[in-house]
Order: sequence, then structure tokens, then C-alpha cells
Amino acid sequence: MNFRNIIITVTALAIIAGCDAKENNRTEKVEANTVEISGKVQGGYRALSLAPIGDPLDLTVYRGDYIKLYLDDQGAEKSEYAFEIPDLGISTTVSDTSEEQPYFKMKESGSYPFTLGERSGIMNVIELEQANYTELSSEETWQLMNEAEPPLLLDVRTMGEYYRGYLEGATLIPLQELQMRLDELEKYKNHPVVIYCATGNRSTTASKIMLDRGFKNIMNVRYGIVGWARDGYPIAR
Repeated sequence: MNFRNIIITVTALAIIAGCDAKENNRTEKVEANTVEISGKVQGGYRALSLAPIGDPLDLTVYRGDYIKLYLDDQGAEKSEYAFEIPDLGISTTVSDTSEEQPYFKMKESGSYPFTLGERSGIMNVIELEQANYTELSSEETWQLMNEAEPPLLLDVRTMGEYYRGYLEGATLIPLQELQMRLDELEKYKNHPVVIYCATGNRSTTASKIMLDRGFKNIMNVRYGIVGWARDGYPIAR
């Protein structure tokens, strides 16, 4: 092999190596962006089963989740444990015998230290980012509602909240009933669906439930009916 061919061969190998490096970097970036969400949504709440002793925890949930803790105390004699997230103003007691566990709303994204009994950890609250999901302003919602073929408008608040005021044309399915009643919405699976609640938290959880069920175009009114009213748009009663 002459000198010229050696140069060509070395150059070609360098180009190939560079392409492989770029592909490897791309793969690592994708893997780094993969986030495992803690717990499971049940009846509109994200259930977290935690032990009050052990190594520090690193949990990740969505903004808008309503968190319920279920204790896995591994047969310990003690049945009540303090649970605190100081930065969110949460300080209460969690029991392993209570049928109705307290719940905590994750209102703001961020990373918050917490303690459960003798155990510490970080509660990472992240924004929902997923294909087929968008967040809407009040103005964008109003524009969609006035289209010739408006989307399904879904209210996921309680019945009491609904009757105090709602968006014209909305269908009411409270968040705690949504998983059990998704079959009622099956015909809208490939159609646009706009979801709202009071301030945009429960509607985020509802959006995730519907996305996981395979709905193709989910939109969330970011600040809910409170933001809608604040922006001067009409409320039906």
C-alpha cells in the first residue's frame, strides 16, 4: 500500500469513528432523558408505597399529582410516622392502619427534601412532557371552543365545583372516576380533547391517564377555570 492509499484509509476510518461517536452520544442523551416516574396512579391519586427506614429515596412525580403514601413498615411495631416536606408546607402523620390515607398535591415543579419516619429523600416534581400533549392558555382554549368543530371539553373537578360554574359545553367526569369511565370516551381517542380543572393540577394527572390509554391529542388548560375567569372569559352556571 503506497503512502497516498494509507492517508485515504486513515481518513476514512476517522470519519467512520466520528460518526459512531456522534451516534453513541445521541443514544446516551436519549437514555439520560428517560425518567422513571415513581408509584402508580389509582383512582386519580399517585400511590407511593414506602418504608419508613432505609437508604435515602429519590422519587419523581408529575406536577399536578395528588400523592398518597402507603406504608411498607415490614412488620415494625410502630404504626405511625411523621411525614414532612418543609418547602411545600407539608407536615403530617402517616399511619399504616388508616383506610383513608391523606393526600398531598404537588403544585409546583422543583426538587424538595422530605422525611418519612427515620428515612430522608428528595421528591422531584417535574412537568408533563409527552408526545400528543400540549398546554393551552385561556385565549387558546377560547379559540378552540369557538371553532366550527370544537374539541371535547372535559371537566375533571368534583360535581360540587362544576355546579358552582363551568365552561360552556363541558362534560363532567371527576378525576377520581376517570380511570373507571374511560370507556365512555373511547370514541374520542383520535379526536382533540381539552381538559381543565380548577388550577391546572388535576387536569395534568387526567391528561397523563388518557395519554397512557392511547388518546392521540390531549390538551390541558394550564391555569384551569381560575385562570380562565381571571382572564375575563365567561363561566356558565
